[in-house]
Amino acid sequence: MVDAPLSVLDTEEDLARALTADAAVLYKHCPICAFSALALRQVRRFAQAHPDVPVYVVDVVSQRVLSDQIESTLRVRHQSPQAIVLGRGEVVWNASHLGITTRRLARQAVSNHD
Repeated sequence: MVDAPLSVLDTEEDLARALTADAAVLYKHCPICAFSALALRQVRRFAQAHPDVPVYVVDVVSQRVLSDQIESTLRVRHQSPQAIVLGRGEVVWNASHLGITTRRLARQAVSNHD
C-alpha cells in the first residue's frame, strides 16, 4: 500500500515528527474501502508532485489506537479515508472521501509550506 514518497505512520514518534514539520499531510487509509483506494491515488499523485511536503499514511484498521490518538490530539473527527494538512503542528485543512484530491491537497499544503 505505502511506497515512496509516502511514509508509514505507525508510532507516536512518527506522529510527533509530523507535528513538528513546517507542513505535512496525514492520510488515514482503510485498506478494505473502495473510497480509500481512490483517495490514496490522489494522495500519491500529490506526494510525487510535492516531495518537499512529507506525507504520512496511517492504516486505520491495523493502527486503530494511533488513529484514535490523531483524532484526539488534532481534534478532528475521525473519518476514513481522511486527509489532514498540518502547518507547524496545527490543522490547516481536512477532507474525507471524494473531497480528497491532488489539487486540493496542493492548494492547502503547498500554500502553507512557503
